Amino acid sequence: MIANKPQSHAELKQRVYKIVLLGIAIAIVSIIAFPYYWMIVSSLESGNIFQWPPKLVPSSVSFDAYRELFQERPIAIWFRNSVIVSVSATLFSIAFSINAGYALSRFRSRLNTVFGLIILLTQMLPASLLVVPFYVIYRQLGLFNTLFGLALADVVFVLPLAIWLMKGFFDSIPVELEEQAQVDGCTRLGAFYRITLPLSLPGIVVVAVFAFMAGWDEYFFARTLISSENNWVLSVGLTSFKGQYAIDWDGIMGAAVVFTLPAAIFFMFVQRYLVQGLTGGAVKG
Repeated sequence: MIANKPQSHAELKQRVYKIVLLGIAIAIVSIIAFPYYWMIVSSLESGNIFQWPPKLVPSSVSFDAYRELFQERPIAIWFRNSVIVSVSATLFSIAFSINAGYALSRFRSRLNTVFGLIILLTQMLPASLLVVPFYVIYRQLGLFNTLFGLALADVVFVLPLAIWLMKGFFDSIPVELEEQAQVDGCTRLGAFYRITLPLSLPGIVVVAVFAFMAGWDEYFFARTLISSENNWVLSVGLTSFKGQYAIDWDGIMGAAVVFTLPAAIFFMFVQRYLVQGLTGGAVKG
């Protein structure tokens, strides 16, 4: 009995430790999730946002805010535009970052090092510094007020970090795997597509999440480079609920829910790859 006491004490200590960690995790998740919960509750009960004391559980549920969104405002068009811009920016970012990241990882030279540093330095330029050149160039090229032009602008700011993420991930994949594939008869390009690219899938997922979120949330360029309301994205459309003398809070909350759900669903599908991709690119094999 005496010999078992230290073991029981250790088990109790471990159980208490797990309970404390669980309590801390629940508290953190509650703090993070509460603004989203309040947004949903406020969209389901008109005027709830200004009530005191605040009602955490709505006494009556109404979908009038959502009904007005789709009947009186072109939110379906804004949603479609956001999807087009975000998906296009994601595909462009993946394609460019894979090729550039692979080149920086496998072809080592002084010129490549300088080129990589220049790419990284471009990430430090603020958007406000580039918006005027973008506006002038887009006017001349006919890209102004186009969803394709907006997607390209988003790619410009995503690509530097995406390239370095992919470079780090390619660095973690042993080059000997490609050499062995070439010995077995693959070309260098074949070895890349058959061996290296499948192994880099978690890194590609990280780039995809980063690019999609950047395109989905971006406002500054979307407001500057798009003039037609039919080409607005959701981030710009949200500002239209603020009038000169009043703010449609119910509409804002309903639109914010519509705006948030796709990004949350997308993240739920790719979250299992995200941690692996973020840590994999930081460890060199």
